[in-house]
Amino acid sequence: MAQVNYTVDLINGAWMVGLNGKHFGPYSTLDAAVTAASRAAHKAEAQGYNAVLTINAPAEPAETAQDRDAA
Repeated sequence: MAQVNYTVDLINGAWMVGLNGKHFGPYSTLDAAVTAASRAAHKAEAQGYNAVLTINAPAEPAETAQDRDAA
């Protein structure tokens, strides 16, 4: 079974869906981009492809001791 790889990427401050080296969008939020990519992956699976979705969201900054003390 052929595989297709979808990605959700933050590029220059905009959420984009990637497929085969091309990006589509932009989407206003991470959730909107994930929804679009998920729908596309489901359609690909219905056509007989093995679809993989990878979300490349930036890591949230770690909480520092100063942040905890301020809370």
